[in-house]
Amino acid sequence: MAGRAVTAALRRRHPGLVVAHIDAVARMWSPYKNIYRSGYIRLVDKHPHLWRHLYEDTNRRHSTLAHLVTRAAGNGLVRLTRRWDPDVILCTHFLAPELLYRPIAKGKIRAPLHVVITDHDTHRSWNWPGVERYYVASDLVKSRLALTYGVERDAIDVTGIPIRPEFGEPTDRTPVRLRYGLDAERPTVLFLSGGFAAGAMGKAIHGIWRERRDAQILAVCGRNERMRRRVERLARPAGGVLHALGFVQDVRGLMEVADVVVAKSGGITTSECMAVGRPMVISGSIPGQEERNADAVVEAGAGYKALTPEEVRHRVGQLLDDPDLRAAVARRAARFGRPEAAAQVADRVAAAIEPADLPTGPRFHGAR
Repeated sequence: MAGRAVTAALRRRHPGLVVAHIDAVARMWSPYKNIYRSGYIRLVDKHPHLWRHLYEDTNRRHSTLAHLVTRAAGNGLVRLTRRWDPDVILCTHFLAPELLYRPIAKGKIRAPLHVVITDHDTHRSWNWPGVERYYVASDLVKSRLALTYGVERDAIDVTGIPIRPEFGEPTDRTPVRLRYGLDAERPTVLFLSGGFAAGAMGKAIHGIWRERRDAQILAVCGRNERMRRRVERLARPAGGVLHALGFVQDVRGLMEVADVVVAKSGGITTSECMAVGRPMVISGSIPGQEERNADAVVEAGAGYKALTPEEVRHRVGQLLDDPDLRAAVARRAARFGRPEAAAQVADRVAAAIEPADLPTGPRFHGAR
């Protein structure tokens, strides 16, 4: 999502550049790619304590064996990058700099390497030799990167985490309210399903209704159709409004009509919520980077942790019952948000290319 956001900003703001957005994992050797994706999901979902151990262990040192396997599996990405011969490489995932720093050091790839860190944290997996510039979420992340890994502060720009441009644009709430039959005079709570099982989400929703029978609930269940059906079947109080949604494109519109957002603390989700200026109740965090994201939101006064359905009920009720508190948290969220992050990163990446080197048309893809 961060890569797409910067790609769109580059194309919009710097149309003279030729831009490609490449999924590094998709270019890996197939067995590695499948294990990489399914293994991560299984670890964080079923074995979070094992994931925490792995996260902390790899933060102390790079694994030589894992690095050699990754390099062997990533030759396709390296070959593609060499054929493309870009002027700048911008990475929004830590796998790409691990694969590309060595060919750059050997002169096989001539482009400087820029990296966007997409959490309110730093980890050794982002830190590889030869990275020319980093783009980070906050001054605290900048200090961690400089003090922990010795990165020069002048090589670190505080831009925020890139998100889609619509999160920084004014929008009309009326169409979304009409689409879901929402009453502007009643409070609306948006659930984003990450971090919830269906039963826990249902328990949290019922708990909110015990506090505020007038609460309107929007529950986004993503591609988990089983969860969506279970939430859809929840018993409602008289006049209760509940929409159980699958995968949706217009998260921006849903956040805009919500008074409170309940979600886990992914880097993109927290950045989007802050950009819209919505109080956040954090319902779950993957050990490691997402815990740091949650800490950043709470430290900014822009939300609360609520790791059980009962705590979600308490925190959401607290915010809905106290309009002054809700407004204050929303203001702090808006101050913490950086909706212009993608544009800032795009402009600084474009500035790294000397004007004399800007192509007048494609200089690769067979047209060189």
